[in-house]
Amino acid sequence: MKSFFLISALFLSFFCVAQSTDQKSSTEQEIRKLMNDWMVAVMKKDQKTLDKIVAPEFKLDDIIHDMPPVTRKKWMENSRYLKVDSVHYYDMRVDIIDNVAIVESRFYWSGQFGDRPPFVDSTNILVDTWLKRKQGWQVVSRLRVDKTE
Repeated sequence: MKSFFLISALFLSFFCVAQSTDQKSSTEQEIRKLMNDWMVAVMKKDQKTLDKIVAPEFKLDDIIHDMPPVTRKKWMENSRYLKVDSVHYYDMRVDIIDNVAIVESRFYWSGQFGDRPPFVDSTNILVDTWLKRKQGWQVVSRLRVDKTE
């Protein structure tokens, strides 16, 4: 009888670990998709998707330049003048802890801001912080780290 309970307990513990791993993998895939959806929304100027994904308290910060963070309001205004031709994440790592996801990625993009000359930028390392809320996942912070040569 003790063996039966021991085997049952072991089986249940393995099942719970497998289930939580599957759930974490599913959440990771959801975050990866949202990262892509976010940049596609910027490219298409899809305000409805941006409003859903970008949290009210969102801020964009840069640890290299001595400037204050860009607020959501300013970021949304700037995105209207941004023409993105291409965007791609690579070397993406997603860490999930409860209702928080931290995404570290390398980022490539090209386009044009307003009347400025076109740009190609493949030197960015980004750290994005996402929170899961009632309405779903929202990005609350993006930290840009310039690649050091």
